[in-house]
Amino acid sequence: MPPFPVSELTISGFHDALRQQQTTCAAVVRAYLARIAEYDHTLKTLLCLNPDAEHIATQKDAETQSLLKRNDPFPRLHGVPIVLKDNFGTCSLPTTAGTKALANMRTREDSDVVAQLLRAGAIILGKTNLHEFALHGTTVSSLGGQTLNPYDLSRTPGGSSGGTGAALAANLALVGTGTDTNNSLRSPASACAIVGFRPTWGVVSTRGIVPVSETQDCAGPMARTVEDVRVVFNVMRDQTQTQTQTQSDPPSSGRKPRIGILDAYFGVEEADHQGTELQAENEEIQSIVRNALASFQAENKETVTLVPIAASSHEDWSFADLRENADTQRFEFKFFLDEFLQSPLIEHSDHRSLESIADSGNYHTQAVTAAFDAGLKDPVTFSRTSEAYRARLERIQALKKEVQRVFDENQLDALAYPHQRRLVVPTGGAAQAGRNGILAALTGRPAICLPGKIC
Repeated sequence: MPPFPVSELTISGFHDALRQQQTTCAAVVRAYLARIAEYDHTLKTLLCLNPDAEHIATQKDAETQSLLKRNDPFPRLHGVPIVLKDNFGTCSLPTTAGTKALANMRTREDSDVVAQLLRAGAIILGKTNLHEFALHGTTVSSLGGQTLNPYDLSRTPGGSSGGTGAALAANLALVGTGTDTNNSLRSPASACAIVGFRPTWGVVSTRGIVPVSETQDCAGPMARTVEDVRVVFNVMRDQTQTQTQTQSDPPSSGRKPRIGILDAYFGVEEADHQGTELQAENEEIQSIVRNALASFQAENKETVTLVPIAASSHEDWSFADLRENADTQRFEFKFFLDEFLQSPLIEHSDHRSLESIADSGNYHTQAVTAAFDAGLKDPVTFSRTSEAYRARLERIQALKKEVQRVFDENQLDALAYPHQRRLVVPTGGAAQAGRNGILAALTGRPAICLPGKIC
């Protein structure tokens, strides 16, 4: 059988090929491994490969034949090669959060999400690089180095789930997973022209995932198509939890869905570095997004209404303001990381606390953010019992009410805006400015990032 082409392969296309016996699970795994061997020494998307992936694929092929003989449907992710951001706990592979300090960490069991993916038939192909501890957006770590953007090797792939984003863009796996505390599923989707979905907070379990902020952390799917994201999400979601009621009610019968265009999230924020290059990047992004929205409206004018939402109609939702007054990472990171490292879930770790990791110096000191050492330097202020923390939780609650007011007054079903106001920074950049992901992260609302194109 000739090599099966995996470039731009989808779950449905893969399953159709299996049914028609045009390929096998093992052949597809080998094809991805061959692409990894050819390209990943440059891209640096993966921290480790699963040495048992091909053997597991062979077992899946035996299952395929049994399912076909009985004319039974395939499990939703039957034989699907998936890559996992390396903060998802896996008992068969290390779980490192991208840091050398945790290079040898092992968990006693898989995270809830990984267990669900495996039950649905997925094959773990490997674990992907991420920004150190998932704390920022350029995907550089002490363990994996700098992941590169497949579309421009001089730039980062966004982050912190940039290893997954770059791997999918380069067709090194069929689908993948990431986490999102402020931007981290959607930033690499935006940078790598794939789809990243941050679910409603609480719908996907984060148990067994190395934490940053319980208030803001979400786990979600990444893929090259919306349909594949939908399939993976429906496997990942925790059916035992009640969905948080943060979204508006569905359109009443006979009403066209209404999408608000959030004008405040298109231009350059004053907090971003000014300059002609940045302005030109922003103008290009605005043109792409606004043209895409105009085309969407023209094609769907009978079924969808686009509604401009002026910046003057709501409070300041800028990244700079929300980061300074509402973001909880500096107050929660130490507590929840220590709790994770000291939990019975951990079978082995060289470190059982953030303080121990910091004392070791065995991490990328230039990659971590203020969240890393805030609780170490000032444990009184940056704790979950401080007045400053309580004030942030109150700001989050006020923000949720304000966003809901805008939805209600404009009868909205969704908001549309560019995830990033500028291009991803070149490699070596200390931070990725101009991202809009914090609004969904703080309100707990679902958000999806879709590829745009130059019209």
